[in-house]
Amino acid sequence: MNHLTHNLFFILLFSMTLAEYISELLYRYECVIVPEFGGFITNSQSARISSYSNTFYPPSKQLTFNTHLKNNDGLLANYIASVDKMPFKSAMNFIKFEVKQWKEELANSDVFLDKIGKLSLDGDKILFEPQKKVNYLTDSYG
Repeated sequence: MNHLTHNLFFILLFSMTLAEYISELLYRYECVIVPEFGGFITNSQSARISSYSNTFYPPSKQLTFNTHLKNNDGLLANYIASVDKMPFKSAMNFIKFEVKQWKEELANSDVFLDKIGKLSLDGDKILFEPQKKVNYLTDSYG
């Protein structure tokens, strides 16, 4: 299977991008590990008021990324397999394919993950800048 055919196969087989699956899980879990890549972690933040702008900010979850969390805990692959009604192994192959794409893209430019944030390289270190517009703390919604 050539590269283009392989890409088309994954686009047709899966209902969402890997970032969308991760984003959905971050509403329910404190940590989502992307095997062989790293983990996205949420930390609860209290409500706050900006004295500068007199703006109220609701409680939220701060999103961080840890490159040391690479071991597969099965959460992401099981979720993908469940959503798209497919074998666990197919979901794992999709994750491996997407991670390979992310790593190739990171070598040349930033990687933007919808509703999650931006990944970039500084030497051999992956830097993460979270998307500020998404609040993963479901308790802050009325």
